[in-house]
Amino acid sequence: MKTVCIENSTASGSLAFADGNQIIDVFEFSRSGALAVSLQNMLKRQGSPDQIVVGIGPGSYSGLRVAAATALGLSAALNLKVHGCPSVLGYEAPEYSVVGDARRGTVFVATVRNYKLVSMPILIPYDEFQQQLSNFELIYAIGTIPGLDGFPISVPKAQNLVFRTESFTDSYEPLYLKEAHVTGAKIP
Repeated sequence: MKTVCIENSTASGSLAFADGNQIIDVFEFSRSGALAVSLQNMLKRQGSPDQIVVGIGPGSYSGLRVAAATALGLSAALNLKVHGCPSVLGYEAPEYSVVGDARRGTVFVATVRNYKLVSMPILIPYDEFQQQLSNFELIYAIGTIPGLDGFPISVPKAQNLVFRTESFTDSYEPLYLKEAHVTGAKIP
């Protein structure tokens, strides 16, 4: 089965085209605006896939929405099935934790064992996470975290998500860990 996988939960996104268990093509891009061009180039080179997998986060609100909309559009155009897969499964190692800045004084943390989520990602305050650091062996940070220097920054990759078939879902709705923060209009 030919699969296109879209991962856009961070500022650096990736695409992968797989035929069964073999990765045929990989594109990396910066910023969501380059996703459509990269996808177009990939499909010109590889042809139409049989299914689409999209990383559903957690991560960048806009990046996840752009990826989901792109997957939905491609699905409608080519009459393909779309699967969602948690973006935090997009690393090569079989066991690790992922941490990301969730803003407003919190981080999200997800732990993976044997290529599967131990539980859904959780939100914890910065200071609580700092106190729990000794509980984690290998940590990937998807970006910088205020006050927590020293973590290797590593983003999830589409070419790893494509092999996490046991974690595919029929929903490609992004994993939102909290309500969107909306700033009200300023009244003069």
